[in-house]
Amino acid sequence: MFRPTLRLASKAPSSPSTPSSKQLPSPLLKLPHLPSSLLTKYPAKKSWPPDFSTMSPQEQLKYEKRYKRKIHHIAQRPRWDKMVQLAQLGTISFVLIYCLLFADWKDERQPFYEFRAWFWESLGFEYEAPKRPAQRTLSQEAQASTNGVQSGLKPRQM
Repeated sequence: MFRPTLRLASKAPSSPSTPSSKQLPSPLLKLPHLPSSLLTKYPAKKSWPPDFSTMSPQEQLKYEKRYKRKIHHIAQRPRWDKMVQLAQLGTISFVLIYCLLFADWKDERQPFYEFRAWFWESLGFEYEAPKRPAQRTLSQEAQASTNGVQSGLKPRQM
């Protein structure tokens, strides 16, 4: 589960003389954010990760719970979560308002006509539904289908 090199590195004896990079174990040399003087000046009280082969199952469970709790706490990002929630709320609100007030539905009658009329009139504007072109008659559709056949297009079969 854990790398034994870190555990062995923390058990390595440190000398009270001046710290140098030669005294540090190799896994600890790869930590660029910590100066080597801090690594030798303040040795860890407990070795981490602990040796699970020498522990009882209860102790292993205790350490696993502690590790999971620490990871869960580190993984929380309240500012990011809040921004994502605000972006979702803004997007959903925009889509709903656009659909209710501005979207051009392809039906002959707008589904939200009454709501749009009430909303715009309450703001002091007059609302009238967009004009639709006159519906095509049966003779116009027949003429259009014959034009499609004459131009080389095959009529769609159902």
